[in-house]
Amino acid sequence: MQLLLRANGQQAAVNMDSAGDQLLVVGEYQYRPAQLARKVRRLATAMWGSELSAEILHERLTFEALDGGRVGSSWSDSGSFSPRSGSFVSLGRWDEDGTVGIALHELAHEMHMRRGGYDAADGVLREAVSLLAEREAGLVRNFEREPYYTASQLIGQLVAMSSFQHQPFSKRWNELMELTSHVGLSDLVNFYLDKNERLGLEKWLRRFAEDLDRRDLLLNTLALTSLRYGAELRRQLIESLVRCEPTLSADQLIYVLNSIVTLDRRYPGDDLGQIINFCFAPHARQRRRLFAFG
Repeated sequence: MQLLLRANGQQAAVNMDSAGDQLLVVGEYQYRPAQLARKVRRLATAMWGSELSAEILHERLTFEALDGGRVGSSWSDSGSFSPRSGSFVSLGRWDEDGTVGIALHELAHEMHMRRGGYDAADGVLREAVSLLAEREAGLVRNFEREPYYTASQLIGQLVAMSSFQHQPFSKRWNELMELTSHVGLSDLVNFYLDKNERLGLEKWLRRFAEDLDRRDLLLNTLALTSLRYGAELRRQLIESLVRCEPTLSADQLIYVLNSIVTLDRRYPGDDLGQIINFCFAPHARQRRRLFAFG
C-alpha cells in the first residue's frame, strides 16, 4: 500500500509497510501508516482470503494526505473507486480505525468488480456491498442521500438479524454477489426476516411450487413493495400475506400489493400500517370460532 503526500504542489510516495513507527498528523487525526496498512491487510485477508491478490493491495489501493492536512467537510471525499485506477482513501476525515473501514469499503468495490457483478449491479447494490464490508471493521455510517441511504437501511436490517449476521463473512458476501439490484436485496431481507422470525412465508409459498414464474413475480412484487420499509412494516406485510385465503391466485395477491403502493403514494400522510390492513382485510382467512352449546 502506498501513501501519497501532497503539499505545496509537490508529491511524495511512501511505502506504508516500510514506514516503521512514523507518526503522521493530518487535520485533527494522527496515523501510523505501517499500523494502518497492517489493519487493512489483516481484515481484508480474513474477509476475501485467496480472492485478494497481493497486486490489489500493492497497486490498487492508495492512501493520500492532501495539501498539508486540509480536508473537506463532506464524507463523500473519504474515498473513491475507479475500475481503471483502483481505490483512493483520504486521510484526515476519519480516525485510524474509521479510515480502515473506508479502505474496506473501497476494496469491496474492487472485489465486486473482480467477481464480475459490478457492471451489472445498480447503484444501491454497489453501495450495499461496500457498506457490508466496512461494517466488518466496525464503521457504521448514516446517510441522507441516495443511493447510500437505501443501501444502508437494507444492510442495517440484514445485519440486525442473527440468521444472517452469524454466518461467516464469505457466506454473506457470496449471497450479495448473486444479486444485481436493490429489489433483489430487499427480497433477501424478506427471506432472512422470515427465516429469523419464522413468519411462515417459505412454507406458504409452496402452494405456488407448480408455477415458479408466478411465485417469483409475487416475491419480486413483495420485495419492491417493502423496499423502503423498516423491519416492523415488513413483518406486518409478510404476516398479512401468509394469512390470505389459499384460493387466491398470485395475480390477485400481486394486485393487493400494488394497491398498497398506490394508496401509499396517493395518501403519503396516512398510516402505512393501516393501509396494509385495509388492502388485505377482504382476503384474510377467518379464524375458527369456538361455540359453546348448552
